[in-house]
Amino acid sequence: MKIAVMLIGDKISPHFGGSEKVCIYTVENGAIVKKEYFDMPEHKAGLFAKFIKQKEADVVIAGSMGERARYIFDSLGIRYFIGVLGSPDEAVEKLLKGELKSDEMLAREIHDHEEGLHRHRHGHSTPS
Repeated sequence: MKIAVMLIGDKISPHFGGSEKVCIYTVENGAIVKKEYFDMPEHKAGLFAKFIKQKEADVVIAGSMGERARYIFDSLGIRYFIGVLGSPDEAVEKLLKGELKSDEMLAREIHDHEEGLHRHRHGHSTPS
């Protein structure tokens, strides 16, 4: 099994599309046997999800994820856990123990906050 953990610095990225890099954990017989780090490509619609698929990940962990990425992962049969923040190693260990759960409420709060920052940085108007 391969687990892709989306990162900013050494922490789980709050937003899938804002990730700087990804750590791919290779797991065999319930144990981590390898960790590989990759810089993310330029952020264009659907490109991050395709990149994760090329790395043969079975699972993705991120703080939040847009609907398009969720749709792509669902169609590819790649599971994802969102609403997860903090240490990537701890999140993977929880996943391997069957203790990792998505927190949809936290993911929505993170996504809404990130979208608000995106509009503010680029001068987009907010809907009335």
